[in-house]
Amino acid sequence: MFSKENRVYIVGMLQENQNISEKVKKYLLERGFTSDSSVEDAGSAGSGRKYYRVISKEKSLIVQVNPSANEDFRNYADLSRILKDAKVPVPAVFFRDDASAQLVIEDFGKRSLFDEVFPMQDSKRASASILYDLVVQSLISMQVESASIFSSYPNLAARKFDYEALKWESDYFTENFLKKHCGVKELPAKVSEAFATLACNVDLQPKVLMHRDFQSQNILLLENEMVGFIDFQGMRRGSQYYDLASLLWDPYVQMPKEMVESFFKKWLRDFPGNAGYSDEETWIAFLAASLQRLMQALGAYCFLSKTKGIESFKNYIEPGKKQLLQVLNLYREYSPSSSAEANKYLCSFLET
Repeated sequence: MFSKENRVYIVGMLQENQNISEKVKKYLLERGFTSDSSVEDAGSAGSGRKYYRVISKEKSLIVQVNPSANEDFRNYADLSRILKDAKVPVPAVFFRDDASAQLVIEDFGKRSLFDEVFPMQDSKRASASILYDLVVQSLISMQVESASIFSSYPNLAARKFDYEALKWESDYFTENFLKKHCGVKELPAKVSEAFATLACNVDLQPKVLMHRDFQSQNILLLENEMVGFIDFQGMRRGSQYYDLASLLWDPYVQMPKEMVESFFKKWLRDFPGNAGYSDEETWIAFLAASLQRLMQALGAYCFLSKTKGIESFKNYIEPGKKQLLQVLNLYREYSPSSSAEANKYLCSFLET
């Protein structure tokens, strides 16, 4: 989860900045930046990563500051190279300082998809349709390249977003939304079984390279009608529907249902991985992945606001509930009768 304000905060000059390591400063100075180059706060992530934009005359770069040289830090640097080679639109990593867990990366600018389409009012529908069409086509291009990427990088193919990972997401939702936010003491057995079944169903879906947090704040709008993807360190081999669900049911944006259906149909038409499946089969699979994704997102909003104390995420709990309830009602038509009790149980918390 990535969070940023539209306002720009100047945090001083490069030489004075205590957050940027001396090695990174040395690299920047060698590349034509000066000690009095301005430094802006360029956002932060729920994991504790911070971003700073260093600006000198006509050029700028982003410094990513990580809490530690952890798996996410290593993955970001490694994946950037792999994805750039595969023509996936991600920022290049120019310099890596392992001692301070900092990266110098390409600056894709300040204009996110979220900034352009929120709030999703009638006056923005036309431009939003154009932008989402670009994003869906870029997503399809990445998904098409999946087989080639996995063949060239088997270690990435081995990073599976499988049943265990999916079940972890529903447990995360249970712990942070149902228990900590709603006050549930113990989850009914039927609900636990329904979550396990959902995770199993999503695990059985066709696999592609998935971003895993493919939402409006992690998609930047570049020049020449191009888009760029950021915050991709969590990439896995998983359901081909998961990223599309993240994009179209994004609680940050709350896209109207008819637009969701329209863009789903465009993806259905243009992605070759749908061959051999009926329209109804793909829609049901998409809804299952959407439930999975929205439970994770709602759990994250509760965890980040209540446990981590990042107040801005509290604003998305209600939109997250609304989106999850909408998808649950759509899926109810296709879900097995054994899930009826679980559906009713979840609705009782989402409707309040």
